[in-house]
Amino acid sequence: MNKLLSAHFSRLKSNKCFWICILFTVFVAVYRSIDSYLAVKDYYAMVSLEDLFFTYVMLSAILLPVFCSLFLGTEFSDGTIRNKLIIGHSRSSIYLSNLVLCTAVGLLIALAYIPFSLLTGVPLLGFFDPVTPRSAIFISIGCSIVLPLANAAIYTFVAMLNQNKAVTSVICILSAFLLLTMGGYIRVQLQEPEMWEPYAFVSETGELIQEEASPNPYYVGGIKRDAYEFLNDFLPGGQACSLISAPAAHPGRMALYSGLITIVFTGFGIYCFQRKDIK
Repeated sequence: MNKLLSAHFSRLKSNKCFWICILFTVFVAVYRSIDSYLAVKDYYAMVSLEDLFFTYVMLSAILLPVFCSLFLGTEFSDGTIRNKLIIGHSRSSIYLSNLVLCTAVGLLIALAYIPFSLLTGVPLLGFFDPVTPRSAIFISIGCSIVLPLANAAIYTFVAMLNQNKAVTSVICILSAFLLLTMGGYIRVQLQEPEMWEPYAFVSETGELIQEEASPNPYYVGGIKRDAYEFLNDFLPGGQACSLISAPAAHPGRMALYSGLITIVFTGFGIYCFQRKDIK
């Protein structure tokens, strides 16, 4: 497996898709800092460093399936996986080496974003909001490092069980956006207040009208809320949406679910790959 990993990382150094992902990540880190600074300067917007710091979580969730599908799809289309089997590498070692590489790319995307976000964001916006506990920030960072494991496990599973590069790319990218869309929808639903706050306004006739607090018909409660909260913590898309607006509410639970997703998809993926007919 060491030889497989060495060959993978050697290819990675000259892989165009990988470097495009890294350069795009750096660009977004710098752009978000400058754009946030201009919003504060010109429009007096309330923006702090943590509002943009965790953007790398979303970038990794979007870019990783693109890389996995293209890199691993090329392994099949070029006959590389078949050749590895011919020279004696086990199927499990091939699968795991691909998983390690995809996980490493997810982490490298984060490592590319963080320093440039700090280098440009701290001088322009200052450090993290003192109201936010430092421990919560570091815990969220730790949780965000575990999330790429789950994403890599999912997209490695898809890529290793489909030899058609185009189909793999479509499935991976659509899956990523589906997970993020579901995560965003669930988070919006959970953020609905239970009660509308009382308010007052002046009518067209100049009369002051006051409205009392009233129940919010869009509030999600009961068993449905419990289900939404579980999905928000469990689904990678829900975790990404929670982390990007860090600090996350349940980082320990999310890290546990990411580990569970990684184990299940990896175990089932190796099982299926062992029985796959490689053409």
